[in-house]
Amino acid sequence: MICPKRTSELIDLHLAPFKDKDPAWEVGVSKIAGRGVFATRDLKRGEIIFRDMPLIIGPAARKEDTLNMCTMCFKMLPDTKFMCRQGCSLPICALCGKKKEHKADCDLLKSWGPNEPDVANSVVIRLLCVARAINLTKDQRDLIYCLQANLDNNHRTEVRNGAKCFKNFPNDKKIFEIMNRTVAVLRTNGFDETSERTNDNQEFFYRALFPLFAVMNHDCVPNSYYTFEEKTNIMTARASVDIPAGTEITTTYTKLFTGNIARHLFLKMKKTFTCKCARCSDPTENGAFISAQYCRDPNCSGMTVPETKGMPHPNWNCLVCKQKSTNPQMVKAQDLAAGAISAKLNSNSLKSLVLYLRDKSSSFIPDSNYAVIDAKLICIRRLAAGKEDCNDEEAATKVKFCQDIIAIMDKLGLGDCLIRTYLDTEMTK
Repeated sequence: MICPKRTSELIDLHLAPFKDKDPAWEVGVSKIAGRGVFATRDLKRGEIIFRDMPLIIGPAARKEDTLNMCTMCFKMLPDTKFMCRQGCSLPICALCGKKKEHKADCDLLKSWGPNEPDVANSVVIRLLCVARAINLTKDQRDLIYCLQANLDNNHRTEVRNGAKCFKNFPNDKKIFEIMNRTVAVLRTNGFDETSERTNDNQEFFYRALFPLFAVMNHDCVPNSYYTFEEKTNIMTARASVDIPAGTEITTTYTKLFTGNIARHLFLKMKKTFTCKCARCSDPTENGAFISAQYCRDPNCSGMTVPETKGMPHPNWNCLVCKQKSTNPQMVKAQDLAAGAISAKLNSNSLKSLVLYLRDKSSSFIPDSNYAVIDAKLICIRRLAAGKEDCNDEEAATKVKFCQDIIAIMDKLGLGDCLIRTYLDTEMTK
């Protein structure tokens, strides 16, 4: 394991602009996984824990993304004539094109000889974030090597594919190494695809590595949440609950309103570890019953939950009659229930969806089930928009749906977060 002290020293250098005489955090040895971030003093709910800024940042540029975005300020550009006139193959606005930061990008990519310098290529634009690691200082590069990197068989693919877009891509092993390492660190603890981030934090639409955040470990019921400043991309992490001194500060890599099985699969496949937090170890998920379904015995009114062993294909147990069911049986039941709700979602009738969730769905699937929570969140957003045909009684259901979700969050043990703020706001409108 890399020394927590050295990691902390390098993070201190990186965060020098936010120098705090009495920092609320420190890097230490974690029982969860290797290193972690710990509270140095008692933190109150809502208190700022730290501010972090990206060590590297760039456009995500996935295949489905619009590519006419400035690679410096990330503003959308006109549909035509948005490529750098210097032939570096990067979209850039007129103002950013004059900045020294773009000149560094431009000189680097031009030296590689782009195959199509006047054509926006998602592979090249996506590679830019990783390529920027080449121009980092020694301390900044050392910080990248201090961060966790899952070196699987695919982490070299991105740079290898990017190299094909240039005539003179360097053969220097050191350049390949730093770029491949950066890819692995970004994939492990960076920000890339917002779909992989939780629904209680602010979305981040670019590709970036925040070093202090990257050291934080995962918990399915985190004790912190984060937001971003739109103009600067600076991250602010806050305590979602009271955190005693010495407690590890955690974030979450998964969406909150998914069940034990889905979270297990995501963490195993994407993050290569098995979570053993209190929620994952409890079939009822702290009494929130987000995975729960009704017992298959028509004479029993109990709820059935998946065992915590045997993931991702566990047996299910009824909490009342103790009847066991197989995972395929319960998956089929979940799919049928989710399909019925999805049909209402796709009907384009908000009124019928509201009435269905309010009066009918609970007869075949518990209100706490993640499919119902997701549908209620969609209803709340559509009702808040106020553009669809609903009378006052149906619109009032929005408050009830907000209350339902907040009650589940309280059972999970969640405190402050963006989604709670959103729901509280919608209840007062």
